[in-house]
Amino acid sequence: MALSTVSVGVALTPTVVSTFFSHYVNRKTLHNKPNVHLSYDQGISVIREFINYSSKRPIEYIQEFTGQRVPAPHWVKVTRLTISKEYLSRAADALITQLGPDGVARVGGKEWWQWRGPAGDTELRGEWIEMKSDYNERKRVGKDHPSQRRIMLYIHGGAYYFGSVETHRYQLQRHARKLKGRVFARESDS
Repeated sequence: MALSTVSVGVALTPTVVSTFFSHYVNRKTLHNKPNVHLSYDQGISVIREFINYSSKRPIEYIQEFTGQRVPAPHWVKVTRLTISKEYLSRAADALITQLGPDGVARVGGKEWWQWRGPAGDTELRGEWIEMKSDYNERKRVGKDHPSQRRIMLYIHGGAYYFGSVETHRYQLQRHARKLKGRVFARESDS
């Protein structure tokens, strides 16, 4: 059976309830530990139980579940864009020039690391994530606004085996808010 929000919710509800009660029953023993906070304690318990629950399912189900579209809240501005092959080639040329012959040899050549999309798609899709309030402030002040230079490039690790930009959007929003800048994240292949 494929993973769904309902099936995962049903499987994790006992963990949430038991953690809630055990958290308050054992509160004194948690005094100097990070899980003294209920949200942290429940978060860790839910993650552990989800990993246990999902380990008994095929990886395709997990990838499908964690690759679902997650809408951004109304206070977050998400701008989707496509970077054409022309800009990707210019960026590759700049990297090759910067690395020099020795650097190119160290990374294994000029070709293998360059973007090649799925099924021959040569464009790179991504999204800018920022707080709407920061965006409006930046537009009001203009090009001299400090957030114009505060940019975080997010590259999801794990070869998209588990999780994606979709599952990490909440963290990316938090980074953008703390940074008072923008985060650029490459969209995963669908």
